[in-house]
Amino acid sequence: MQDKSTVVDTKNEKQVKNQNPEMVLECFKQAAKMLSPLWDTRDYVAVNPFFGFKEKPFLNAIKYIKESSGLEMLPSNEFFLKKFTSGEITDYDLELAIKLYDKEVKQSTTPRFESKQLIDCIKKPKPKPSALHIRCLSDLYDIQNSACMTETITNEVSKWASAYFDEGQAAWKIPNREFRFYHCWKSLCQYDASTKNITPSFVKLVTSLPHDPIDALNYLTNKLFSRVRLNQSETTDYFYRLIFTTMGWSSYIQKFEFEATRSGDDSNLTKIGGLIDIFVIRLAYDISLLKDSIDLNLLKRTSSTAKESSNIEYKYIWLLATEAAYRRQVTASLSHAAFNEEVTSTPLAQAVFCIDVRSEVIRRHIELQSNSIQTIGFAGFFGMLTSIKGLGHQASDQQCPVLLEPALEIAETSNQSKNALEKARQVFVDKKHLVRKIQSSTNSCFSFVETLGFTYIYKLIQSSFGSKKPNIDVSVMGLSTKELQSLHLDLSTIDLETKASMAYGALKNMGLIKNFSRYVFFFGHGSESSNNPYASALDCGACAGHSGHGNSKLLASILNETDVRNQIRNKGIDIPENTLFLSGWHNTTKDQLLFDKINGQDEAQKIDLKKISAYFNTASMCCRKERSTKLPFAKSLEDPSLVREFNNKSNDWSEIRPEWGLAKNASFFVARRKLTRAIDLGGRAFLHDYDASEDQDLSKLELIMTAPMIVTNWINMQYYASTIEPNKFGAGNKVLNNVVGTIGCIQGNASDLLGGLTEQSVRYGGQYYHEPIRLQVYIEATTSSIDAIIKKHQLVKDLVENNWLKLIAIDPHTKETSLYHDRAWLDTKEEIWN
Repeated sequence: MQDKSTVVDTKNEKQVKNQNPEMVLECFKQAAKMLSPLWDTRDYVAVNPFFGFKEKPFLNAIKYIKESSGLEMLPSNEFFLKKFTSGEITDYDLELAIKLYDKEVKQSTTPRFESKQLIDCIKKPKPKPSALHIRCLSDLYDIQNSACMTETITNEVSKWASAYFDEGQAAWKIPNREFRFYHCWKSLCQYDASTKNITPSFVKLVTSLPHDPIDALNYLTNKLFSRVRLNQSETTDYFYRLIFTTMGWSSYIQKFEFEATRSGDDSNLTKIGGLIDIFVIRLAYDISLLKDSIDLNLLKRTSSTAKESSNIEYKYIWLLATEAAYRRQVTASLSHAAFNEEVTSTPLAQAVFCIDVRSEVIRRHIELQSNSIQTIGFAGFFGMLTSIKGLGHQASDQQCPVLLEPALEIAETSNQSKNALEKARQVFVDKKHLVRKIQSSTNSCFSFVETLGFTYIYKLIQSSFGSKKPNIDVSVMGLSTKELQSLHLDLSTIDLETKASMAYGALKNMGLIKNFSRYVFFFGHGSESSNNPYASALDCGACAGHSGHGNSKLLASILNETDVRNQIRNKGIDIPENTLFLSGWHNTTKDQLLFDKINGQDEAQKIDLKKISAYFNTASMCCRKERSTKLPFAKSLEDPSLVREFNNKSNDWSEIRPEWGLAKNASFFVARRKLTRAIDLGGRAFLHDYDASEDQDLSKLELIMTAPMIVTNWINMQYYASTIEPNKFGAGNKVLNNVVGTIGCIQGNASDLLGGLTEQSVRYGGQYYHEPIRLQVYIEATTSSIDAIIKKHQLVKDLVENNWLKLIAIDPHTKETSLYHDRAWLDTKEEIWN
């Protein structure tokens, strides 16, 4: 005789055949599309966490996220009120925002907001969190039992994911890792005692799951469908809510899906499984809660109240007003500085920097030192589609945007004994592994102290005073300064034609095709800090979360080759014989500009470079002084005290804020430097050089709008989301973070994998430091040129037309600005009021 549960299972098995598995799989795919990839902390690339919503208008996406999470992804009332009472947002900005909102929503039934009404709204206290309008079964369980089952399940899934994806941190390895994630979990979780905390029938459900995860998806979904009828839209909502509860680990797995699609190689994905694996695991926990006592009709989306909707809408208008105020200030600055001369006709030096907002500050101070130095902004990978394999490393690091696939792998080599240096690095790795093994052993409190105690304490004391980095300096990997200086990239594996193509493409796209100075510097940038799992978040996003120094070395080395110059001369770029290309590193933590010395300099070159170096040093000093006003505990310091303070920040193992990174980023300028050279943009602007007169076929503009503009949007939205909701879209409090699997961090001893930025990167004293507004993209080109690119690329069209960023065209001749809004160009001085 069959028991009741067996009868139910038989009924469900039968219904699997009657349900529409194609529809279920499509719902999963639609829910998965709303998820963005997440890279590990070694390659912590900034990602727009809303990238999966790009096909939805920004306002609609914000509403959907609130319905499925309860999180209001708009800035706080206090943020808006402070700006209004200080006069930064004016009545004009607010009236303009209302007009823009009315044009955007285009609904005659939508009530028109009045300024007074909006002002009164932000003076009200923060409303209580609203109920979820999209729920899963664990949410219903929590409501009914005043429990925390959703959090418990999230932690369970996180436990299994961290064990499975661990990359060497765990002392005890999980068995069955040769199987994909779903199979590994299915074979082991039934023996885990903690499963009793979910439901007594959980083990029985797991053992009954089909071997194939897609079949398991249908099997589990059908159990739900046998109890409640959900249409396709409701099923997609339910699936998204499940994904959202494990968004960190799901996003990490989504990275493998993203990379497989980009490269066309799904071998790794086949080995570990994909997003379907973690989703089915999460679904299994949810379906195990399926009981008669739960009102399943509450799974269906409920409508937001009029009060909830208006709350989002009025705050959205305030966001529009904040952005309008920023544009008004920038446009006023442009109108006063548009015709300033750029540099002398024959510059002494040209320095190419990444478009990173931190470069805006150092570039401005260099230009203030001398009118004979031209600075240029270009994506920090300098057009080098490569990955670089360090000497002694087993794998290479991607050195170009994650949107692109590296075309070449270049190895690091040395003039000294290569084998000896490789051995030195292997000793370093072995030593580091031993330290980690001792630290994580079951009697670590005794063995670690006995083995390394006194020397370790001495290092910690030294590092506390900023004189030395703690532990082992990972950045040098056991090599001395002299040994490091002997390292260089092995270019012998690249043929002449490829080198010439790389060099020509880089110079052409950065606009450096004539009027070469005697010295051209390429400054890649990188950060420097200790005991910082998020260190790569401060490095170059265009270099996939690594320092751009390797890219600068590569391009400078290629361009110094006579054969390469001869090749590109035939293509129309004539580099003078006396032009010298140099590579360098912009250390953004210390505000240092260090360029690589080369052999064979004559006396005249040594004198010139000494003079240029003095300009760079003075600019660095000014840059430190400006940046010190924004860093806690550094405002009253002067050089050399500032130098020591910034050195301390990079060496101190307890420093939670080595620098502010790209905080306060707000705009992206695609224009001639002449337009912005005399303007203080406050370290808030990405700067990419562009001259429309030299881009008749729009190929440069197309490249900028389809690559750097996308990357800057990702950065901007990551900072936006991390500021507003640091615990879900950010990485929470850095002090409470623990590294897991060498992949990322969790909060405390259990949580979902954290993504985004820590509170210390975007907030200070409980207040916003970063100002969460959407990226304002200024392009010095005709509106027709910009329209041509928008129409040609769906991704660009989605981001622009759905208001994930705002476009402002600057007419190259009149300097008049137009705002792209509601699929049309508006003159905000006149047309917006009609």
